[in-house]
Amino acid sequence: MMHSARPQLIGLPVLETQRLILRAPQAADWPAFRDYRVSDRTAFTGGTKKEHEAAEQFSSFFGHWVMRGFGRLIAQDRATGLGIGHFGPMQWQDGAEPELTWSLWTAAAEGQGLAREAAAAMHRWVFGPLGLASARAEIHRDNSASHAIAAHLGGKIIAGLRPTWFDDGDVYHFANGDAV
Repeated sequence: MMHSARPQLIGLPVLETQRLILRAPQAADWPAFRDYRVSDRTAFTGGTKKEHEAAEQFSSFFGHWVMRGFGRLIAQDRATGLGIGHFGPMQWQDGAEPELTWSLWTAAAEGQGLAREAAAAMHRWVFGPLGLASARAEIHRDNSASHAIAAHLGGKIIAGLRPTWFDDGDVYHFANGDAV
């Protein structure tokens, strides 16, 4: 007998803000994430992907939690119930400093302070209950919105250090105790 329900990640933190719920990724988030990853909205986050590449990346949201014990959460708009972006730390290499990430999936979610709100909640969790001592963020030189979020979170640019996954940008350092 085949079970039709999809497995879910359980026991993950749920972070709440005035307008958002940051929660575990769910299969229902796939269409919105796919549409984001195959669009030109991803110019600062690795560029557009083919659908199968987007599926691999989305699947990594789930696997990262299993592998590392932490990962990205999906920001769900309280008003609509829709997933609008992802926020959280990732660590692709053993022993590497985790990278803080934040992305809104649609242009409609921009310009309302939602990314800043979600990133601040994520930052409090990362340096509070999760217990990280430090983290980094790699931001494309032209991504002014992400630079503003990094500065708001208390990140400091590491002079002379360049991002590992694209050619030109800045690397920010975050430490436990940075102001938000």
